[in-house]
Amino acid sequence: MEPQKQTPTKTPTSAQPAPKREVTATLAHLLGETYALYFQTQSFHWNVRGPQFFSLHRMFEAQYEDLAGAVDRLAERIRALGALAPSSLAELLRAGGLPLEHGAPPARSMVETLLRGHERIGHAMRDGAARAQQQGDTVTHDLLSDRAFHHDKAAWMLRATLEE
Repeated sequence: MEPQKQTPTKTPTSAQPAPKREVTATLAHLLGETYALYFQTQSFHWNVRGPQFFSLHRMFEAQYEDLAGAVDRLAERIRALGALAPSSLAELLRAGGLPLEHGAPPARSMVETLLRGHERIGHAMRDGAARAQQQGDTVTHDLLSDRAFHHDKAAWMLRATLEE
C-alpha cells in the first residue's frame, strides 16, 4: 500500500482571513503606541536628573527594556498573521499617535508623562484583546492581555513614585 501524499499547508493561525485585517490593524496601532512609549522612556532614562536620579534611571531602564521586548512580540504577531509590520519610524509613529514630549522636563513631569502613556496603552491593549477575542484570535487576545498586565504594573510603579 502506497503512503498517502500530504498537501503542504500554510502555518495555521487562530484567526480567519477577514478578521486578520482588523486584528493586524489593531496590532499595528498598538505597535506604534508601544514604540513611541519605548523611545520616550529611553529618552527619559538618558536625561533624568535630580534627587531621584538613580531610582528613576533604573526604573526607566527596566521599563524600556520591557517595551523593547513588547515591540518585537507585537511586530512578530503581525507577521504571523500574514501582514507586514511597519517598516519605517514615520509609519510606526503614524500608526500609533502617542504624543511625545521633547527635551528633558523635570523628573516629576517625566514620571507623569510615562504614567499617562502606560495608562493609555494599557487601556488600548485591553480593547484590542477584546476585539481579538471577538474575532476568535485567542493568541492575539492572550498577547494583548499580557501586555495590559505589564502596562498596569508599570503605571502602578510610576503612580507610587508620585506619592508624597
